[in-house]
Amino acid sequence: MNKLFVLILPLLISSFLFVSCGSSEFGDGVVELDGPIMESIGREGNLEFNGAVINTADFPVKSVYVLILLRDSSGEVIETNNILISDGEDSEEILDSSESAIFSIPFKTKAGEAFSREVEIYYEPVN
Repeated sequence: MNKLFVLILPLLISSFLFVSCGSSEFGDGVVELDGPIMESIGREGNLEFNGAVINTADFPVKSVYVLILLRDSSGEVIETNNILISDGEDSEEILDSSESAIFSIPFKTKAGEAFSREVEIYYEPVN
């Protein structure tokens, strides 16, 4: 039994490392979070998430969307919301290489109702 454990343990560890390093919640890493997402509570007790994204590629991108999905303690989705990164003047902002932009995403979900969150970032390369 002890020999079997010694043989299986490295296999389990290596498969865990492969899975955890091989996939990214943010896709290909071209547009990433630029620091942590800050969770705040609005006047009516609703959650709001604030953060920034950065273009880490050597080419500009557009149509940058940040999507946040909230789950309850049983893993069920309770709310999703997204925002298009824009500068307020145009419908969409172009993020040049190494440029970052801030975002704020409000939710109807009250503080304490959400157990976890997932973040996804979508974009298009500029032609």
